[in-house]
Amino acid sequence: MPAELTTTRRLARTGRIGPARRARRKAAARHARCAPDRPTTRRERQFMQGGNDMSTVGLIGLGNMGKPMAKNLIDAGHDVLGFRRGDPSEFTALGGRFAASPRAISEESDIVLCCIPGDDALSEVISGSTGIAGGDCSGKIVVELSTLSGDLKTREAKAIAEKGGIMLDGAISGLPPMVAAKKAIFLLSGDEPAYEKAKPVLEAVTDHLFFMGEFGAAMKAKLCANMMVAANLAATAEMLAFADRMGLDQLTLIEALKASAGTSLQFQARAARMATGDWDQVLGSTAMLTKDVHLIETMAADLDCPMPVLSSAARLYDRAMETGYDKTDVASVYAAFAEAAGLPVPNKTQG
Repeated sequence: MPAELTTTRRLARTGRIGPARRARRKAAARHARCAPDRPTTRRERQFMQGGNDMSTVGLIGLGNMGKPMAKNLIDAGHDVLGFRRGDPSEFTALGGRFAASPRAISEESDIVLCCIPGDDALSEVISGSTGIAGGDCSGKIVVELSTLSGDLKTREAKAIAEKGGIMLDGAISGLPPMVAAKKAIFLLSGDEPAYEKAKPVLEAVTDHLFFMGEFGAAMKAKLCANMMVAANLAATAEMLAFADRMGLDQLTLIEALKASAGTSLQFQARAARMATGDWDQVLGSTAMLTKDVHLIETMAADLDCPMPVLSSAARLYDRAMETGYDKTDVASVYAAFAEAAGLPVPNKTQG
């Protein structure tokens, strides 16, 4: 073990600080004095008050789910190094550091969280020209939190393992506001010692963390969750079309049913948005849920497991995609049900 690393660990155990950390702490204090009107950052306060450094955590994917995760990590005191293909300004405004590539993140972070939209993105992040597996992954843990093909996750996990690292299979069940409030469900599976090592970081982003078992179990559990989401939203859209055909005022009905036996999180979040055509603020797109519906159908076919309810709903999701509602919030699936029932589509500006 290098002498400087041995010294660092010895100082950490005794509570004393080495010259490098002492210099950083003095620099933070000096910087704060030079800018008295600027609030000090959490890390500056940690240095000046003698607190321990928190770890550098990598975060790939800074969209609807990744951004609130980043904020929670930063608020917990972590140094968050992030990457996305789009504009990172909102992330850097939170106090995160933007990296040039996924590999650059893994070079600085032992734990990397990954929350991305599709299979192609994961292949690029892990095995692409600037991907994580292009470098040394010894001691690295990649926590993959996206709802993707199980075969692809297994393949990319192997690529990480061949370079000395470990990938955990994971998934998130919840809406972006639930992620922000640390109320979303985080499902993890794979190497349990690696999970235990990553657990303190994951506890900074959720109060609801579940280890599901062997690699792939988290994805399977997420498909079960999204099967209920897809069926629930389809039932809500179908009910609203039925109510309209019976002459009921949809918004009055929605208010009455919010506390009924048939209510749900998805009903409360999206029923009124369905009725009013309020689909531009995207919590989760039609394309994202339709992708998951197809993953469920594929797995069900492989298992020879009948899916009469989901398969019926899937064709309406496909119809919404075909008529231009792929990038709008999944509440827009109501358009397919309304059109099938011969009803006008509220606020119809798409398609």
